[in-house]
Parts: sequence; structure tokens; C-alpha cells
Amino acid sequence: MTTKTETNVYDQVFDNMKKAADAGLKMQQEAIAQWTALWPGVPSPQSVWVDKVREFQKQWGAVLSELAHRHRTTLDQQYEAALESFEEALQVGESSDPEEFRKRTEQFFRKTLDCMREASEAQMKEYQEAMGKLSELVTQAGS
Repeated sequence: MTTKTETNVYDQVFDNMKKAADAGLKMQQEAIAQWTALWPGVPSPQSVWVDKVREFQKQWGAVLSELAHRHRTTLDQQYEAALESFEEALQVGESSDPEEFRKRTEQFFRKTLDCMREASEAQMKEYQEAMGKLSELVTQAGS
């Protein structure tokens, strides 16, 4: 069961990630606007620009699709871990003495915290990979 504090922490992390992504996108839009303003006299065929945008959209769509599949795999793993954790939580109550109860409880909490850490690290890694691929695609599209 998640507590209000845990929910708030995750909400803050996701809000910060969203703000970072929005800020990155805004920065890229401003950079493109400034770069295009530097060469007002250089004519560029409209079809070349449209083709580059379409190619970028196609590549970014492929990246997002791959990330979505990996995210689904991660969620499946987290769900399996949650089921295992639930079964272990039920076993804690079956302890025969206080010492066994303490050991099972400690083991349960350690595993739960490890699962939460692994999930957070996986999500951050996916986010970093997405931003890296976006940066790479923007660089390719600009050249």
C-alpha cells in the first residue's frame, strides 16, 4: 500500500521530469528559431524542409514505439515483483515467534525498497535514453 508521502514523492519526480522535458523542448524550439533567423537570405526549398520534418517524425515515432515496448516490459516485471511481494507480505503474518516475524518483516521491507529503487532507476534510464535519442535526431535533422 502506498502512503501519501510516497505518492507525493513520485508525483514530484514525474512533475520535475515533465518540466525538464518541456523546458528542453522550448529551448530547442527557441534555438531553431534563432538559427533560422541567422540565414534569412538563404533560400531553402520548402520540400526539403518538409521532407526533413517528416523523416524526423518517422524516426522519433520509431524511438517512442521502442521505448513504449521497453516500458511495458518494465511494468510487467514490476507487476510480477508486486505479486511476489504480496505473497511475501502474507507469509510475514504466518511467523511463529517474534524473532521470525522481525526477520521476515525486515526481509520484506528490504526487497520492497530494492524493487522501488530498481523501478526508479529503470524509469530514469529510459528517460535519459529518450532524451539522448531525441537530441541525436534533432542534430541529424539540423544537418
